[in-house]
Amino acid sequence: MEKTNRYEFDGEVLEVPLRWDEFSQQYVEDYSGVIESPIYLPSGRPVLLTIEDACPDADMADDDPSSIDCGSCRHYHQFPGSLLGVCLRSKEKTKQKDREKEEKEL
Repeated sequence: MEKTNRYEFDGEVLEVPLRWDEFSQQYVEDYSGVIESPIYLPSGRPVLLTIEDACPDADMADDDPSSIDCGSCRHYHQFPGSLLGVCLRSKEKTKQKDREKEEKEL
């Protein structure tokens, strides 16, 4: 059975596989799947690495121009003890685009 860390966000569950790290002699989260292809919660919210470059719509928590990653954004929720988190802004943008599309269709 594969070892995993399990995270919950707004009732949605994300399981991150673990791999054995020879150097630290412990299990660590395996982010290779996230790096190779993005993953999403069932609601459509993207799961991102904290160190990924922030998107153009980022709202930096510290208003520091040198803040360049998702981890510095107000819309990013990081899972405790992990380098992964959920972008809440992406879901808002998707809802906004859906509303705009519906308005155009009317």
